[in-house]
Order: sequence, then structure tokens, then C-alpha cells
Amino acid sequence: MFNRILVPLDGSTLAERAIPHAEQFARIFGSSIILLQVLDPTSYHENPNPVDPLSWQIRKAEADMYMNGIAARLRKDLRESALDAKGAQSRGRDKKKVRIDYSIREGKTAENIVNFAHAENIDLLVISTHGSGGLSRWNISSVTQKVINLIYLPVLIVRAYNQPETEDARIRYRRILLPIDGSRRAECALPAGIALARGEMSMGLASEANNLSPHQTAPATLLLQTKLILATVIKPPELPIPEPYSVEIEQLSEKLMHVSHQAVSKYLNEMKEHLSVECETCVVENNSVSSAIQELANQEEGIDLVVMCAHGHTGQSTWPYGSVARNYMEHGTKPVLVIQDVQPSQVQPTAAEISAEKSGER
Repeated sequence: MFNRILVPLDGSTLAERAIPHAEQFARIFGSSIILLQVLDPTSYHENPNPVDPLSWQIRKAEADMYMNGIAARLRKDLRESALDAKGAQSRGRDKKKVRIDYSIREGKTAENIVNFAHAENIDLLVISTHGSGGLSRWNISSVTQKVINLIYLPVLIVRAYNQPETEDARIRYRRILLPIDGSRRAECALPAGIALARGEMSMGLASEANNLSPHQTAPATLLLQTKLILATVIKPPELPIPEPYSVEIEQLSEKLMHVSHQAVSKYLNEMKEHLSVECETCVVENNSVSSAIQELANQEEGIDLVVMCAHGHTGQSTWPYGSVARNYMEHGTKPVLVIQDVQPSQVQPTAAEISAEKSGER
């Protein structure tokens, strides 16, 4: 599913918070990881002085040493993980060797990341919300915002401001929230959610089995450690009349919500029966779908990852993301995997892009 994962880095610890998530996806999907650093020379408008060639070469050499060190560390971590997962391999799970590469480019950061992803046939972008610019009052930095707006690929956004308890802590996706609205478009996120839950469960079983003595068996409760949570939000009907509503309208509205709740519960339960992973369903009534998803993701049980499709049943291919996905990407607090359902052939150039082409500035 995700054969080639791209992780943009800029030398900062904030950007590096995307690495553990990329590692875990690589373990689950057997993906290759490509690290990318873009060296952006200071623009003329910010600094009229030309870039010193010697300083630039030193900067490139430092970047190469940095990227080589990160790549070496990744290879070591994933090699050790592969040795720990021998139990899973003995059960017939054959995973190809994970390959780690890195590349250094020069130029504008966002444009280079997008162009590199398309040229190198990247299947998933794993990117941190912030980098060398530091944390600010904005939930997503300008570079990350530009990249996710034009990349039109599955994107895993890691919240840089949520620092892990320990730097060496391995990422686990024990509770995966998957909002779904009953549309075929929203269901595009299901395969990724199921694959992640299966992968986590298999690795957990293998790890536990390796720690048991020859005469012990893995506890059945281990199967329950990873859970996929299917959630649907039902909105009360929006009526083009002023409040307060009459008794008849209130009764009709309540009846509609009751019928909708029954239909959605049936839909989710039927889907749950056909899934091969531990799953629970949740139906929420709320005036705002986005607010309801935010509340579900922040519930006490703790959600480790949110998985959703870029668009739902009202989504338009004109924009890279629908309003619900966009809201959680920008304002959510948990890592979110957004599966892009817009085909490359459907992507329309932006007005600014068209203007830039006409003026020869691209």
C-alpha cells in the first residue's frame, strides 16, 4: 500500500518528530523510506548580498553529514526491529528488507518537496507540522501548509508540539479512530486503517511471543490491544426557518434523528462484522461534524492516530481536502493520516499557478 515513504527534514528536532511514525509505517508495510532535505538560499528580497560559494558548500557538506547520520540511525533501528519480529516471519509473514535513502536538493522548499514526491513515485508523505522555523501560534507551519495543499498524495501529519514522553519511545497505534460518513469516498480510508490495525496486532503478537518461555503461550487479550474505532457523526436537520420551532417540526426532527441513528448503527455494525480486526463503532449526534471528531479524538481512552479520507459525500474535487478533513488537519491534536481520493488527472492548476506560467516565473 505504502511502498515508498517520503520524510522531509530540515535539521531541526521538530521536523525529526515525523521519523518514528515513518519507521512504524515502514515496519508495518515493509516500505522504503526516502529522507529529503531542501537547502533554500536566502532570497534577494531578504538579503541583497549574494550567497558566498564557500559558505554554501560548507552548508551542503553539513547537510550531507546530517542526513547520512539520520539514515544510518534508521537502518540500525529497523534492522533491530526486524530481528525482534522473527516470530511474525515464522508465522508466514514475509516482509521485504526496508531500504533507507536520502537526497539533498537546492531551491524553494515546498516546491522541491512536491516535485520530488511526484518524480520519485512516493506513496506516502510523513511530515511534521513545524520545523526549523520553530513553534508559533499557528498549528501548521507555512512550508507544511504549502506542501500538503499541492502534493495530492496520502499524507501523515505529525504534531510537532506534542512531544513524546521519551525520545526513544517507539510509536504504537493501539486505538485508531476512523471517521466515516457512509459514502464510498469516505470508505477509501478503510483499507489503510485495517492494514495498520493488522500490522500493529501482528507485531505485538510476535514481540510477546519472543518474550515468552518455550512452555508459555501468548495471552488471548493481546489481540485486543489494537482497535479500530469506526465513528459517524449525525447532524440535526438544518431548517430554513427561525427558531423556536413548532412542536410538529420538533417531533419530525426527533423522528428523523432516531431513524438516522438506527440506519447508521446498522451500517456500522454490518461493516464491523466483515472486518478482520478488533473494532468498535460509535454514533455521535452533533451540530458540527468537525467538532465531534475533535472531541472523539481527545477522549479519555486516548486515540493514537486518526485516519480519514480527504473528502466525504459532499466533497468536491476542486479542492485537495473537504472541510472536515481540512479542519482536523489544521486544528487537530493527534497524528492524522489523510488518504487522498482525488486522482492526478482530476487536479486542476491553481489561479496563481496559471498566472505564474503565463508570466514565465515557474
